[in-house]
Amino acid sequence: MKKFTQQIKVRSYELDSQGHVNYAVYLNYCEYARVATLEANGLPFDEYIKRGQFIVISQVNASYLAPAVLGDELKITLEGISASRTSMTFKQEIFNAKTNKKIFEATMVGVFINEKGRPIAMDENFRKLFFES
Repeated sequence: MKKFTQQIKVRSYELDSQGHVNYAVYLNYCEYARVATLEANGLPFDEYIKRGQFIVISQVNASYLAPAVLGDELKITLEGISASRTSMTFKQEIFNAKTNKKIFEATMVGVFINEKGRPIAMDENFRKLFFES
């Protein structure tokens, strides 16, 4: 499968009281990487919404391995692992871009749904981008 990478710099409002990136922010970083990857490959996220196709995350299994702090440059990777007719599993990792130390890893299951919240077939362009060589 193809692996995509996005970069982001840690901002002050993402920190917890200990000066580390708050645990929930890592999921925002992963979302940013998924949407930015779609857009960079000609699949604007808002076009799915306009068509009534919603991509929702239904399951997350995450491990926090090391802290990130203000000013750190982070590298977020995204890789499609498996896909069925309506759902997909992604592996995402976050690295400190300067040291290349892995600080976070997760597997996420997503599902294509319609406006009524019912599973629908995955968009073929989405499937080709993430799950075909």
